Amino acid sequence: MSDSALQAKGNAIYMDNTANLSGYAGYLVTFAGGNPTLNASTTIPAVGVVADARTRIPLSGGTTYYDNAIGILGGLPGPMRGWVDLGSVALNFGDRVMQAASGGVTKEVTGSARVVVGICTDKNGAQPGDLTEITFFTPLYLTY
Repeated sequence: MSDSALQAKGNAIYMDNTANLSGYAGYLVTFAGGNPTLNASTTIPAVGVVADARTRIPLSGGTTYYDNAIGILGGLPGPMRGWVDLGSVALNFGDRVMQAASGGVTKEVTGSARVVVGICTDKNGAQPGDLTEITFFTPLYLTY
């Protein structure tokens, strides 16, 4: 492995051990002080999506630690799972999705300020509460 500044990481997955995100696969996150937190805004762009999160508790006691994989929006090579907010209507293949205040995604609704983060690419679509295939892209802040 080279120490060159030109050496690039092969993916946009950030590994984190600072927060307990277990149970939040598919949720959007932002970062505060370098630590991930669930996104709670519909208009401030999220930074990533929780790909996987686990809590590790050593059998012999000791310190509990966390093992989180977070995909950075705009840098992912393919689709990931996204959690469909309970307040969303059903998604169909090709529907654009926007951020929900719950940390999930919801079907895009025009006519208001919103942040669009991806496209539903699940062939069967999705219902509220589902984890579904979303092709995430760089967040778009839209007002029309």
